[in-house]
Parts: sequence; C-alpha cells; structure tokens
Amino acid sequence: MSSNNITPQEYLELSAIAFEWADSYDSKDWTRLEAILAPTLRVDYSDIGKQCWPSMTSADFLAMVMDVNFLGDPCVKTQHLLGAAKWIKKSEDQVVGHLQIRAAHQVYTTADCREVKLRGHSHATNELYFSKVDGVWKFAGLKPRVHWNEHAFEHVFKGSYTDTVAASL
Repeated sequence: MSSNNITPQEYLELSAIAFEWADSYDSKDWTRLEAILAPTLRVDYSDIGKQCWPSMTSADFLAMVMDVNFLGDPCVKTQHLLGAAKWIKKSEDQVVGHLQIRAAHQVYTTADCREVKLRGHSHATNELYFSKVDGVWKFAGLKPRVHWNEHAFEHVFKGSYTDTVAASL
C-alpha cells in the first residue's frame, strides 16, 4: 500500500465527517458542525473570488458560516450533495479529500419559505482538509473549485453582492 493511501477505517471516519460537514450546513445545525471542527482551519475561497484564511480559528469559522450574510440567513436553503472522492494522506494526522459536490441553493422571500426568490446551484470539486486531533479526525477546512454555476448563484448570499445588484433583485 502506498504511504499516501488512507486505511479502510480512515475512509469510513473521513467520509462520516464529510457527511456531517455537508449535512450540518444544510440543516443549519451549528452545534453539530462545531463538534467536527479542528481547532484551526484552512479556509480558501480564493478560487471563487473571496479570501483565503490559512489559519482560521474554529470559533471564527463557525461565526462566518452562521452569519446572516452566509448560511445563517433563514431565507437561504441548501443541499450539498457529495459525489466521488479521492483521499490523499499527507501524514499520519493530515488528509486531503477531493470530493465532487453539487451545492443547490434556494433563496426565499421570507423565512417561512413559501415563495422562491431565486436559485443558484454550484457544480464543483471541494478540497476538504482533515486533521487528527487527540486521536480523532476533525474537519480542518476547505477549498472549493467551481466548475460552473447555474441560475443566479452570485446573488444567493447577501454578503456576496453589492447594494446596487441587491436593489435590482
């Protein structure tokens, strides 16, 4: 076995963490998300025109994700579907997963989710980082690489567009 292959047990553990990451986003279950986070994460949104944080605390990551300008917006509903994966073991306590993802986003006019305002879906490969902390695998960050978006993805998050664009919606 090559030294950069993960074990079958690691595959199960890392796959479960990837699922928890995606599903906690979709269910807006921030306690569940917090439970899988490493103390420090690498968050790299540079490929999608945003910032890269090489070393973000888990508290700052959680605050960013929960923000009303991001996934904390009660009018934004998501489903992050994970596809095929490739796992690369960088060291005994570091793994990088390359996962196909389709992230469906739907924005509603109000929090009761009765009327759809817009849709925006992303088709990408996400580089997910995992670190072993005190013998337990944890989610340690991400780097999305978008292949293409459909509908009005650039307008999904309030923090992603200017007031001029927002006023036109």
